[in-house]
Amino acid sequence: MSDNAADSPLSTVSNVVGLFTFTLGLLTLVVTFLSITHSAEKEMGDIDGKLKARKDHIQHIKVYFDRLEREAHRDWEGSSIRGNFLMTLDTIKQHHRTATAELQKNSKSHHWWWYYRPDVMGAVEAMETQFQHLNTIQLTFLLITTRSQEDNISEVEATLNKVKRELRKLSDSSSTTTSSSR
Repeated sequence: MSDNAADSPLSTVSNVVGLFTFTLGLLTLVVTFLSITHSAEKEMGDIDGKLKARKDHIQHIKVYFDRLEREAHRDWEGSSIRGNFLMTLDTIKQHHRTATAELQKNSKSHHWWWYYRPDVMGAVEAMETQFQHLNTIQLTFLLITTRSQEDNISEVEATLNKVKRELRKLSDSSSTTTSSSR
């Protein structure tokens, strides 16, 4: 045997396949990175729009419940829901500020968006979770208000029935008085 033996065809094919596999892996990595960094600006814009919409939503909710305080709604004033609501609203505002600050801080470098995205999305998801909690509080308040209105309706119905009975008595007594005077 000589030292200059040629590679077997199988060895050559496996080397070529290995080079193609390495090239394909490298190309996949580059394409993935470019697609992530290319869509970063759009994704940051979407998150910014979502944060602005949530800020408007917070303002609308706050205005409504501030009006309840001014009207001194009896279901609102003495209930524990009020404390839960205010605490949850403050938590939502804090998560909103955190998400906005993270987005502003990391929006300058689109190539590193894939690295900072979990920080921003974590704050956004925490805010969304608190919004779900706030929805539960609002629903509870609605049910309490509905219940107190049902009680009020029952009281009004009882009063109306009492007035009807009194009117019947008056009507019966006046008809008896009228018939006896004839």
